[in-house]
Amino acid sequence: MADTQTNTPDESKGSAFSQVINLFVAPGQALDYAREHPGNWWLPLGIVLALQAVMAVWIALTININAWHQMMAQAMAKANPEHAQQAIQMLSSHGRGYLMVVMLMGLIGTVIAELLYALYLFLADKVFSADSKGYGKWFSFTTWTGLPVALGIMASIIAWGLSSKTGSLEHLDVTNLNSLVFHFHQGSPFYKVAQFSILQFWVIGLVTYGLKRWCRHGTGKALAIALLPYIAVYGILYLI
Repeated sequence: MADTQTNTPDESKGSAFSQVINLFVAPGQALDYAREHPGNWWLPLGIVLALQAVMAVWIALTININAWHQMMAQAMAKANPEHAQQAIQMLSSHGRGYLMVVMLMGLIGTVIAELLYALYLFLADKVFSADSKGYGKWFSFTTWTGLPVALGIMASIIAWGLSSKTGSLEHLDVTNLNSLVFHFHQGSPFYKVAQFSILQFWVIGLVTYGLKRWCRHGTGKALAIALLPYIAVYGILYLI
């Protein structure tokens, strides 16, 4: 337990790029670096966003656009039969550029999610810690602890490369529990919840470890703080 609560003088040193490797092999050093160099949040977040952008552009440029139109038309007809024809006509006028823009908007969602999670940790720190840290440090913390998600994006890129490039993107995320274990259909009440990626367990572990290291929390408290946003989000997804 002592190694999660004490730092050696050199633990926060080294280049930002070396900390990318350290996060996977020596996470304590990477998290100490994130605390001491909060301005370097751009590197882990930039890696994730760059991979997302590559995947979005590649899919938009190589997908069978006609098959995608047909798949979307069927989904629209099933979801809203009254307005399906109008939606299908509008959709048929959009090509690869439209699809690329839609997929690239996911980058904005990633940034917003990081900002909100950092805000949550900042507020939790205010409540539970005597020496609370600034929002900038917690944003650095969230970007570094979120870096394992990049592995999932790389897995999706590989999966797309091996696919037939048809219109379906449903099974592109090969790291979620539905793809790996449950195989629920979209009509199942558990389908959305099962989209939880196994890599998020890694992220939760890093956040728990980091909260113990940064804030001297016990394991139970650190784990509860790390888990609460996931419980709230996936609980809402199950209910809607």
